[in-house]
Amino acid sequence: MLYSKIEDAVLISSYTSGDERAFETLLNRHGDAVFRTIFIKVKDRDRTDDIYQDVWIKFINSVKSGDYAESGKFAAWIHRVARNATMDHFRKQQRSPVTHCERIETATSGRADESLNAEELAVATQLLLEAQEAVKRLPPNQQLVLELRIKAGMSFKEIAEETGVGINTALGRYRYALSNLRRMLRVEIPN
Repeated sequence: MLYSKIEDAVLISSYTSGDERAFETLLNRHGDAVFRTIFIKVKDRDRTDDIYQDVWIKFINSVKSGDYAESGKFAAWIHRVARNATMDHFRKQQRSPVTHCERIETATSGRADESLNAEELAVATQLLLEAQEAVKRLPPNQQLVLELRIKAGMSFKEIAEETGVGINTALGRYRYALSNLRRMLRVEIPN
């Protein structure tokens, strides 16, 4: 089957039925334009990568949950999701210029931060240790994807190539890793 000639609606239907190549075709067809839509506003490669991944995870979740209703306008839909995700990023950034996670990273990296008192430093250090232990309890394939994404800073496409799986599988493993970590830690991290 020559995927590049197939309409988006048919590809989405095929993907819903489990055809990973259909998803990869959609990603290849629309990925660059979606990336540009985000990058034009964000102007930062790392943040653009993060938002870009969120957009495709939202698509996957929408399709898997049955929330995506095909109307023949996939390109418009995915670009709207990208614009909304970008705006969400800016809203979140305005609310909290220094996130809790950044404060933990600062606290545990040995850099001084006057905004962290001794109690916050102790809590941040404990939370980091608990998170590290929780990561060790993840299935090996989820650990690997999490490590490649967070420590190595790889995109999901690069992770898929590195691990020899489809991009959808890499995205899924990452999503499940985060879900499992949230469940294991049962911690709500404020923004």
